[in-house]
Amino acid sequence: MEVTIATWVVGIAGLVLIVLLGGLQLVAVARPRSTWTIENVYGGSPDATDPKAYFAFNQGYAWADAIFWTPMQIAGSTGMILGYRWGFLLALVASVPFWYTAIPIFIWDRDLGFRKNTFTYWVVIWGIFPAFGIVEGVYCFVRLLE
Repeated sequence: MEVTIATWVVGIAGLVLIVLLGGLQLVAVARPRSTWTIENVYGGSPDATDPKAYFAFNQGYAWADAIFWTPMQIAGSTGMILGYRWGFLLALVASVPFWYTAIPIFIWDRDLGFRKNTFTYWVVIWGIFPAFGIVEGVYCFVRLLE
């Protein structure tokens, strides 16, 4: 498939976002109950809710991101940039967790009081992931229809 400037932008953005997220989630897999992980990866506090549920929720996402989603997004973005049809297909599939997981995290953050009405929360912490997922999904779907 033809590699356009938009392909490069979507592919590189996917790599940057997933390497950042995957790296943080690898830390969470390696040190799931460390203070740094709680403050910088999970957010909130296990004391604000049932600690068992808090760690189960966050560690589930950490493992899923580290062993499933990160490799798929890396392969998809790389395949797109190299112009392979399978790359666009994998990137389309990998776009789903960007917006899908944002929904339960949004509800979790709201119900546990983690969400803050700030630019940082809405754009950097939460908003960039579903926005990118929708853009990547639509872009890959349209390109696969060509």
